[in-house]
Amino acid sequence: MKMKRLTPALTGAVAAGLLILASGTASAATAQTSATTVQAKAGCVLNPAVAHESVKIRKTTKVNALALGLLPKGAKATYVTCGVKLADNYSLCGWKNDNRWSYITYRGIKGYVPLACVV
Repeated sequence: MKMKRLTPALTGAVAAGLLILASGTASAATAQTSATTVQAKAGCVLNPAVAHESVKIRKTTKVNALALGLLPKGAKATYVTCGVKLADNYSLCGWKNDNRWSYITYRGIKGYVPLACVV
């Protein structure tokens, strides 16, 4: 039977797993680090996107892109991705020449809204 060699990345992962199994302290420290990393990455997911004006949810990051639905004023949406996407300029929700868009989901509709319109 022919054995396959492990890639360096896989070898490191296996070694890290063995370290965790070998030491309860390393396991707790690794678990804490992993939880902190996930929480930092998911920070925007934990906070809802609240519309401070009614705004259309767009298929792409263009003001005239296909509208998939409406995010009503005061409604809470969920961020699909953290951060913003810089794209088409808009003058909406009290901002002029802004180009920041957020990717959100609201009632099963995933799309882009101008960042200026959500808090």
